Amino acid sequence: MAFEALSGFRLSVSQTNQTFVIGDYFAVFDDDTDTPDVYEWSSVKGYYEQNDHFKLTFERAEYVLPKNAFGDNLEIIHFRTIVEGMLSGVKGVDIKIKERIIPPKYNYTNADLSSSVFTGTGIYSEKDINTGSVSHIYSKLRFPIWLIAALSAVGSFLAMWGFGKNLEDNYIFYLVIAFFIGLGVGIVIYLIMCIIARYRYSGFLKRDVSTVESIVFIVAPDGFGAIEQCIYCGKELIPWSFAKYFYETKYSISIVCMDKSVCSIPKHLFQKNVQNDLAEFIAARVDQD
Repeated sequence: MAFEALSGFRLSVSQTNQTFVIGDYFAVFDDDTDTPDVYEWSSVKGYYEQNDHFKLTFERAEYVLPKNAFGDNLEIIHFRTIVEGMLSGVKGVDIKIKERIIPPKYNYTNADLSSSVFTGTGIYSEKDINTGSVSHIYSKLRFPIWLIAALSAVGSFLAMWGFGKNLEDNYIFYLVIAFFIGLGVGIVIYLIMCIIARYRYSGFLKRDVSTVESIVFIVAPDGFGAIEQCIYCGKELIPWSFAKYFYETKYSISIVCMDKSVCSIPKHLFQKNVQNDLAEFIAARVDQD
């Protein structure tokens, strides 16, 4: 498994009078008894991260770990890294994760990093996420958006033609108005996309502790990754076989994984002359969308 260098830790949950030990095993101590329930990670049936808690389910038990029981952001990152690292390769586990800005840790494996490695470290910004999302969505929906705008212009012109008078005298006037109506429709649709992207990023800011952490971005011959610097061990990568496609925008290069998670790499973390080499390096290993 990946992230083997991380040590386990204890978490006390006062709401349920339980103490959890998260490490090579998952152990639960009830404060009223001295005998713990100990589970192997291979026995996990479900792992869920919601806005305010984690939940682990087993054959005959389930445990809820509120996020406010953790001491700080580092403990939350530490917890999900151990759990997701342990669940890597375990089959039949129902996993549902909401509002994660970087790929889950179960995607990673240990790898030997060669000298041909691109690395950059920094904190995600709204520009990195929003602009990349809007640019990618716009590139996919550009034709339908402006088709709707053109149809709106034509519809407006026909409506003015049907209800107006003296078409021959007002032809140019109607045409200009119809053009601006169509242009306005296209701009409104684009602005709605920007608002949705802003709302999505705001959700990340509120729910994912990784947004305030420094992230290490790695692109290497064996794989790629985006990992919080506070738990990065120097040899974790997502294999290229797990990449579905990538897309490039003005501000970032984003690699979409098979599980639909996205590894977005901000360009500003790399020198200008390196950015083209980075894009070509990725293009040689995964298809561009």
